[in-house]
Amino acid sequence: DWAFAGGADIVVASAAALAEEAVAAVGESRVIVAQNGVDTLHYRNTDHDQVEIPAELVEFRKKYSKVVGYFGAIAPWLWYEGIQALTKARPDIGFVFIGPDYYGGVKSLPTDENVLYLGSVNYKILPAYAKQFDVCFIPFEPGEIARTTSPLKLFEYFALERPVVVTAWMNECVAHPEVYRGSSVAELSQAIDAAFAVKDDPAMRRRYAEMADENSWNSRAEAISAAFDLLGRR
Repeated sequence: DWAFAGGADIVVASAAALAEEAVAAVGESRVIVAQNGVDTLHYRNTDHDQVEIPAELVEFRKKYSKVVGYFGAIAPWLWYEGIQALTKARPDIGFVFIGPDYYGGVKSLPTDENVLYLGSVNYKILPAYAKQFDVCFIPFEPGEIARTTSPLKLFEYFALERPVVVTAWMNECVAHPEVYRGSSVAELSQAIDAAFAVKDDPAMRRRYAEMADENSWNSRAEAISAAFDLLGRR
């Protein structure tokens, strides 16, 4: 309210939906769009190949030839009903969840044999764990958070050169045609199959790497630096 009432010279919006609200309030000339981004060097660091993976993940990876993974907050805005139905519908796929428990979200995760929850993992070694994923997943429930969030993990997944499947109401994610999506459990299951079909495609992996570069923190800094031109350099 303070910013929209004139308290800020420039408003930086982190999602297209938020930018629309900001433009309506202060005008297009005072709004910059800069979504979340990724530290590409961190995710491409070959040192992660030397990190020791916990035995439970190694054994899970041996058991399932196909693994779908998620890292991030295990929070109220995940679509737990859909996740539970999906994991039951696809016993042929292993599902891995990594992240801190927000407000008791972990108790809503399925406990099926093909689901592995690893808790929190230090960001310094997170890429080593995430490289065990074949396909990456962002299953937010329908609602305002899904509509207006630019998930950091989307671009981190791109840096890992992994195909991404999301729930269809995640506007910032589905703006990228390369991202697979579904609005039902059946559609998500089909989207996961489609993602598996391209996971080893060299052309797609190159495209994901390009998308990571296009959405690096350096690119975000360049976007925000436009504020100096809008304000006039002093």
